[in-house]
Order: sequence, then C-alpha cells, then structure tokens
Amino acid sequence: MTYKELKHKIKEEQKSLAQKIKEQKGQRKGSPDGYVLGLDYNRDDYRHTHIAYCMYFNQTPYKKIELTCQDTPRWYRIDKLKENWENQIDEALRNCA
Repeated sequence: MTYKELKHKIKEEQKSLAQKIKEQKGQRKGSPDGYVLGLDYNRDDYRHTHIAYCMYFNQTPYKKIELTCQDTPRWYRIDKLKENWENQIDEALRNCA
C-alpha cells in the first residue's frame, strides 16, 4: 500500500466512523439515561486516530490540533497507530522490491 492509498483509506474510515458517531448521538434521546453503548469508545477512537493522522500525514504539531481540549490523549495509542501505518507502508515497499 502506498502512502497516498493509506492516507485515503484512513480518511474514509474516519468518515464512516464519524457517521456512526452521529447516528449514535441521535440514539441518546431514546435512551432513559442518555447512554448509548459504544459511543464513548467510538468518540475516543476517532479522536486518537484524528490526532495521529494529522501528526503523521500533515506533520501538524499537537498544539495546533486540539486547542481547547483539557484531557490529554493517550500517547501510546497514537504512537501505536503511527507505527502500524509505517509498517503497512514499509511492507508495501518490500513487496515491490
């Protein structure tokens, strides 16, 4: 997988996850306590993937990605995502050689 293909794949995954989050947020009205199973996990997953994406593909510093968020991200998770993407690109280059 090339760099460009990987970037497009991740962007599409983020779009579908954002749509899923939007649907889950709409389901909160029908829940007596406002809790929807999986919503918190999907929001957290989206946030960390978004941070990793911006830092890896766009070289955006973290301070410019989240200006108002007081909750620091889990850096090990972001590093793991970036490492996984790097391995996917490296594997594609090895297969081409």
